Amino acid sequence: MGSPELSADGYLAKPYDQLKLRAQLEKQLRIKRCIARVEAFRDQRKWDQALEECEKLQKQFPALGVLIFRIKGLIYLEQQQYKKALSVFERIRQAHDKPWVRVALGLVAYDMADYQRARVEMTQVIEAQQVCQEAFLVMARIHWLRGERSQCVTLLRKSVMLQPSVSVLQGELGNRAGFAEELNVAADGFRQAVLHARHTAMQNPEYYFGLVRVIQQQIADKPDRTVEFIAEAIRVLESVVHDCLGDPQIRFRARLIAADIYRQNGEHQNADFAAGEALAQFRKIPLAAQLSVADLLADGLESTRFASQAAELKQEVSRSMSTVEWGKSNLKGMLSFRQKALVEAFESFESAWLADPGNPGVGLNLLQTGIETLRKDMSQLTVLKRCAEIAIELQYGALSNKQQQRYQRLSERFSDLIRDAEIA
Repeated sequence: MGSPELSADGYLAKPYDQLKLRAQLEKQLRIKRCIARVEAFRDQRKWDQALEECEKLQKQFPALGVLIFRIKGLIYLEQQQYKKALSVFERIRQAHDKPWVRVALGLVAYDMADYQRARVEMTQVIEAQQVCQEAFLVMARIHWLRGERSQCVTLLRKSVMLQPSVSVLQGELGNRAGFAEELNVAADGFRQAVLHARHTAMQNPEYYFGLVRVIQQQIADKPDRTVEFIAEAIRVLESVVHDCLGDPQIRFRARLIAADIYRQNGEHQNADFAAGEALAQFRKIPLAAQLSVADLLADGLESTRFASQAAELKQEVSRSMSTVEWGKSNLKGMLSFRQKALVEAFESFESAWLADPGNPGVGLNLLQTGIETLRKDMSQLTVLKRCAEIAIELQYGALSNKQQQRYQRLSERFSDLIRDAEIA
């Protein structure tokens, strides 16, 4: 309801009158026909043509001023022209102070790393009882960046009570609660995310893997429910392989985690069988993907009879890292970091991240380099924004146990910087 993209085109007042209702619908249809061309340009991501069309419509239909300005602001957001977007939405608020305008201003402020303003705008929207996923997401992420993990999880729990079928909010709750070690909350969040995103455009394998990772911890904490937990974990792993159409990389990750679960329960024969399948699947995936999950392979089979084989495979594929775009940049970044050339290291890791978004190893390298850079100068906005992005976007289920430990240390250090600088 408070979303700038999905705000209402019009409102109907009770009691309904057939003539008024007909007139309102015809008016909305005329408006839709007027903006059809600009919306088509937006769908095609032809931003310059879309802005030109907006200018024409403003002159031709001055009564559509607020609507056209809203579209322009959203286009500037897509183009990452945040100052222009801010100016447009500020102008709208002067004449049309609605919740969606505040959400838009909050989104722009967050993207500009003006977390204090984003907090103010989104707080007003939430306190006005507006049901808007963007407001809850941004506020929860600001809490997380400040290290306020309990407040973050509490707010997300409130958001899913209001919007239980929104998989993005449920997935966010699963991730945040997982990292905060609130296992029951995390498991419920991931379960609902899987349920509501399944077979839709929002389907995300990390929801499945996140759920299984949480269940693994629950097995250790509640041994009396081991059989129940293992049955659910194996069922979820089978589902992710099926729902992702047998993707070899997904199958590899599923069998690797299954081996760990069986081993955790003392089922060594099943564990060895699953581990062997994982190794076979690893060999089937492309080199770039092998490099992305090599750490998972080595960590997942550590302390098993397959440990040396996994280590050799990791070493073997690592020799080819320089042949892959992101791998080459990652190697360059590591070399620069060792030489304490932080600027060059950050640029290299960022190139690797952009070439392979979501890569856990690259993301953690980039976050660590960014933190070291910000310790010397917190005014570097580009570095700050990228670190915030990494801290939010790394998925709980995508990280190995060692990577999770590293993430926890780095995210806490980043939160300390944010709080000390008083920018959120």
